[in-house]
Amino acid sequence: MEVIMSELIHIGNTEISVKEYKGQRVVTFKDIDAVHGRPDGTARRNFNTNKKRFKEGEDFFLVGSDEIRTSCIFPISDNDYMDKVLVTEQGYLMLVKSFTDDLAWEVQRQLVNGYFRVRQLVDERLSPQLQ
Repeated sequence: MEVIMSELIHIGNTEISVKEYKGQRVVTFKDIDAVHGRPDGTARRNFNTNKKRFKEGEDFFLVGSDEIRTSCIFPISDNDYMDKVLVTEQGYLMLVKSFTDDLAWEVQRQLVNGYFRVRQLVDERLSPQLQ
């Protein structure tokens, strides 16, 4: 497995690696569970329960393991052939709206402002020529 060095962002008591797909920052279910201190599988379960409400290409992307490897989105085992759900900012906010404890509110704010919006702020500060 190829190890990919990526930028880490500190959210709450956890660090997650920056992942981008189609020009957007995205997170995995594992990232969401980690930053929210939830048991593994919580975000996936909530997603599957409400899957009909999520729009592919807007709230999430379903990405094949080969594309994840070739695009270097994040490290993935050579033995992993499962498609992965990559959740956009909008999808993340919809997915975790049921998380209502104090930690959830703080983590949501940190993730939106310190992870998803960082690229947008950088792009806005660049001159049109550099964009």
